[in-house]
Amino acid sequence: MRKVCTFTALLLLLALFVSPSFGADIGAMTTAKGTAVQWLDAHSEVGAEVAKYIWHNPELGLGEHKSSTVLQEMLKAAGFKVESGVAGMETAFVASWGEGKPVIGIHAEFDALPGLSQVPGLAEEKMVVEGCPGHGCGHNLFGSYSSMAAIAVKKAMEANGVKGTIKLYGTPSEETLVGKVFFVKEGVYKDADAVISWHPGTSNAVSYASSLAMDNFKVRFYGKASHAASAPWAGRSALDAVELMNIGMNYMREHVRPESRIMYSIPDGGKAPNVVPPFAEVWYFVRAPQYKTVKEIMDWTKKVAEGAALMTQTRMEFIPITAVWQYLPNQVLAKVGFANAQLIGIPPFTDEDEKIAEPFSKSGKVEKGPFLSREFTQYDYDKPFSWATGGGSIDEANTSWVVPMVRFSGSTLAQGTPGHSWQATAQNALPPAFKAALTVAKYMAATALDLYANPSLLEEALAELKASNEKHGPFVDPAKDVPLPTFQLMHNVDESQVPVQTKDMPMPDFSTLK
Repeated sequence: MRKVCTFTALLLLLALFVSPSFGADIGAMTTAKGTAVQWLDAHSEVGAEVAKYIWHNPELGLGEHKSSTVLQEMLKAAGFKVESGVAGMETAFVASWGEGKPVIGIHAEFDALPGLSQVPGLAEEKMVVEGCPGHGCGHNLFGSYSSMAAIAVKKAMEANGVKGTIKLYGTPSEETLVGKVFFVKEGVYKDADAVISWHPGTSNAVSYASSLAMDNFKVRFYGKASHAASAPWAGRSALDAVELMNIGMNYMREHVRPESRIMYSIPDGGKAPNVVPPFAEVWYFVRAPQYKTVKEIMDWTKKVAEGAALMTQTRMEFIPITAVWQYLPNQVLAKVGFANAQLIGIPPFTDEDEKIAEPFSKSGKVEKGPFLSREFTQYDYDKPFSWATGGGSIDEANTSWVVPMVRFSGSTLAQGTPGHSWQATAQNALPPAFKAALTVAKYMAATALDLYANPSLLEEALAELKASNEKHGPFVDPAKDVPLPTFQLMHNVDESQVPVQTKDMPMPDFSTLK
């Protein structure tokens, strides 16, 4: 039995190094792809209007009520069946059309970032509403144009007799790595054969790179209040515990692998200097190229927190929020995706688009154009991928271990624009961003249609996923015992306390989608 299992494993591992069985239509403009592309071009204004609506109504994770609603209404108008409140999250949804296999999914995100309100198109920092969230990561584009791609696939399937099911996964709270983590935990992807995703940025690419694994958690300390001047001996400072923990963590940095990332903020450090703080909390992100390293750091981190509590005679509470593994690229799907991206080409930017981008590039110290990317980022799709040694983390990393995935990126931002910045927020409501996002929607739709037409590719992608799990895993859900976090826990405020940027903005007209 052991010999049979070993032989099977070798066959699966071999799939990692064998080119996918491309049919003649892979990367070619088929009739079905042409239908999808034409539909997207004809309805480009709908995508732009939805993107603007979400941009003008920025909402924090798990509170994206307007953003989620507009996408659901858009998909319903186009004939999708929509299930809301998925995986226990009020703003999560799954929109489906068709029946049977294959089941191809497309990811959508729509949450904003705290404090990144910015006047659209203005190349100097100026908030629309002080303290309001803003779309500095482009999720207004992500949600709207992923939905456009799903609708285009549906239209192409109808017009060309393509069999199968298309699903749009509306996943909230990506910025705090919640939505897809809990989709995986609750088995939402159990019937999916492949998932297609993307992200706005400064480049055009079909990713063949990993991301950092991460633990997202808070540590709370409970002390004893007292007058800080007249009776400090009667108190026990929770803030002292936070500070001592941070000192311990900073000394620990000397002894973790250099590619690791440890970041923190102090959401609550006490209310007044003349009161010994009876409560304080610190919020940590711990990242590393692979989750096993994160686990090693976390074992040490918990001991540091316990030590801080002992030194200050306070009580410590460890609160996990979420956890993700490193992203697992799929070579088969990456090649299919890149073939279709080359077929469609880069976004058709104009001189006017360049003029819009120029001041933002120059604010990012890019002095010479082109200011919008006119090329594809190159990966060697014939070689095994390598684990990331820097960069961020993504909640769909967990998804990539349970279903084959492909990820696109589009040059929605001027080159040199930092992510999570006012410069990014200002651009994500402008025509160049819409143009790039529409182009990515074409990549996604064309790739989905190739997978429907060539089921053998899905079989190869799944074999690769199984081989990768055997080689690098197996995947163990790091959030399997983590309860769904609340809005208050993640943002340290009630929803009612978050400033609102726009009131009474009418929802876009979806009559043309029927």
